[in-house]
Amino acid sequence: MAVYRLDTCGEMCPIPIVRTKVKLKQLARGDVLIVTSDHSCTSQSLAETVQKMGYRVEVRGVANGIWEVVIEKG
Repeated sequence: MAVYRLDTCGEMCPIPIVRTKVKLKQLARGDVLIVTSDHSCTSQSLAETVQKMGYRVEVRGVANGIWEVVIEKG
């Protein structure tokens, strides 16, 4: 299992979702992708999208105005 990071701060939807989907295709089963965002709406939309795709997802606030969406590729 490897952990990868994707910084989408400053980007508006749908760009973070598109970039996340592209990155997930490159990962192996069991890998984790942590997507950082500075938009709460983007974080929620991203979490809902990848959850519907069958991935395990956790959204956590890590600082004032910064969220991490932790995605495990199953």
